[in-house]
Order: sequence, then structure tokens, then C-alpha cells
Amino acid sequence: MRKFRWIDYAVVFVLVFGLGIVNIVPPANFVAIAASLAVSAILVSLVVGTVTNLVFRSRKRN
Repeated sequence: MRKFRWIDYAVVFVLVFGLGIVNIVPPANFVAIAASLAVSAILVSLVVGTVTNLVFRSRKRN
């Protein structure tokens, strides 16, 4: 079983979501924008987290 570095996913999600929320000026439909921002942050964190897991994976084979 491969070990994933879950911290990669969490850090990227927090960065993308946090920066997106900071840039939102309070519009009338804040909840919908925050929800779509959360979905896009999840997608970005999946891509970047997977890439970092592949690049920095352990070279030790079982």
C-alpha cells in the first residue's frame, strides 16, 4: 500500500480556498461563490497533490 502525503492536498486546498475567499468582495450570492470556490480548490488540490506525491514518492520498492 502506498503512503500518500495528505499534507500536500491540505496545504494546496487551504491556500487556494483562502486566497479565493480573501479576494471575494461580499456580493449578494456569497454562498454560491464560496461553494464553487471550494469545488475548484478541491480539484486544484487533487491535481497538485497528486503531482507532488508522484514527484516526491519514496524510491524504496517492496
